[in-house]
Amino acid sequence: MTTTDGSRRRFCKAALGAGALLLPAHTARAAVDRPGGQALPALAAPRRLDVVDLERCSPDDRVLLSTLQGVTSRRRPQIYLSGVFEEGRDTWLREVGVPHTTVPGLDSLVRKYRSDLAGAIVPDPALPATRNVATTLAGLRDAVVASAATAARLGLPVLDDLRGRFASSYAAYAWAARNLWPDCTHRMLVALDPVKNLENLRDYAVANRAFVLWADPTRSQEADLLRSLMDDMPVNSPYLGWWPNDQETTGTELASRHGLYVAATDYVNNLTVFAGTPREHVTQRTVAVPTLRNRIHVTFTLTEGDNLQYNQHHMRKLWADPQRGRTPLNWSISPLAVDVAPAFLTYYQRTATGNDLLVAGPSGLGYAYPDAWPREHLSDFTRQTGDYLEHAGLSAVCVLNRVNGKDRDLSAQTVAAYARDAAPLGIWQNWADHFGTAVVSGIPLSTGRLVTSKGEAQKALAKAAQSWNRRTPLFLTIGVLAWKLGPSDVTDIARGLDDRFVITRGDHFFRLIRQSLPAGGGQPSYR
Repeated sequence: MTTTDGSRRRFCKAALGAGALLLPAHTARAAVDRPGGQALPALAAPRRLDVVDLERCSPDDRVLLSTLQGVTSRRRPQIYLSGVFEEGRDTWLREVGVPHTTVPGLDSLVRKYRSDLAGAIVPDPALPATRNVATTLAGLRDAVVASAATAARLGLPVLDDLRGRFASSYAAYAWAARNLWPDCTHRMLVALDPVKNLENLRDYAVANRAFVLWADPTRSQEADLLRSLMDDMPVNSPYLGWWPNDQETTGTELASRHGLYVAATDYVNNLTVFAGTPREHVTQRTVAVPTLRNRIHVTFTLTEGDNLQYNQHHMRKLWADPQRGRTPLNWSISPLAVDVAPAFLTYYQRTATGNDLLVAGPSGLGYAYPDAWPREHLSDFTRQTGDYLEHAGLSAVCVLNRVNGKDRDLSAQTVAAYARDAAPLGIWQNWADHFGTAVVSGIPLSTGRLVTSKGEAQKALAKAAQSWNRRTPLFLTIGVLAWKLGPSDVTDIARGLDDRFVITRGDHFFRLIRQSLPAGGGQPSYR
């Protein structure tokens, strides 16, 4: 659920070549703080930051800077990469309030932090995949990724030169899986487009000595590579980044079947800095639950909340909409922000109006299809989801569910696991071609319609109203595609509704469902 164009965004040993890479002994030292129950590693709090403007940097320099940012962050985050981001230049830098100094260019920065670096890894400019292999090596060997010419200019010894070594992207990743994966952390896997994602997330991958690749789950060789790596990871670990060719559903189902959740992070910036920022405990504003009436109760939920780069960039832009707060609106956000972006979570909680409700994005702790998850391990995911809902102060959760390539309502077993382990006020399950509401295991479930225009929303609500029996309350969820619509659009939709409709905040919506429907009950679906 992460692509900027608006759409949602193990290792086959027989196929691999030989040749072991000897790694220096210092690669075994601990780099980050990750207590046993923590989903993603945090770093030390930054005290002062050197800020570099990316606007005039070449692609190679962006990769160099992000890998330098990752290596130096292990002691303490030191570097912030500034750019013309969607939310505005340095908006979040000002929010965290850390003293900072602008640095003129990368040469002076490399000189300043030279003692942190063992040298440089040179990728093959003819094969972009080697940028990812070089990033993995940089994490393992305390190095930056740089061209041979840049390494020479900066006086950095070349630790490994990948030029001309691999015939294809797959060959490069297969070699890395055999030679580098054993020394990488197995508690995360990072997937980055080697052409588009230059400074995005690479700092965090390097800081954590993570394995970086870009493998398409619909191509047999690459899918085998992914399966082998995923088989070697602890259950309930994150797959960070995104999928080639936007293969969201195929990739996410593959990860789910291995007990891994997806964290859409391929356009996150400066995650090493935000992973060190302290969390202020801010509770969401409490508003009295309205009286249950015989009306059509509608709740609007902005999508993309599993997506940390959306939380950082586009959501912050939508949050500045002058119409925000005029109409009740649910804003989905990633609970993983507790670990790696507490500044985001704190800001949204602190500045929310009484009509803004933060809720967990799909499918709780991270993006997964719960009914595709190994049944014997599902409680690992739902228990940690419950912990993170509590830590983040989120009371409801969006859940997407897909099995064998088809959207499915949550099974009774899965709902029972969420009810037992996470205890949300309610669950929005899937986006479908109909509306539906039920109470299962004491948890209200609402199936809703995803809309991409005001007209589409108005049409769906009008059609459902025609079928309403007027004898009992009706509950309807509208999912608002965040890449197409925002608070002003929701306000316009609400203003166009007649007095049969009542717009409600998500927590109130689920409480009213509990009052209206008995356990195990449901209302008809409205197409």
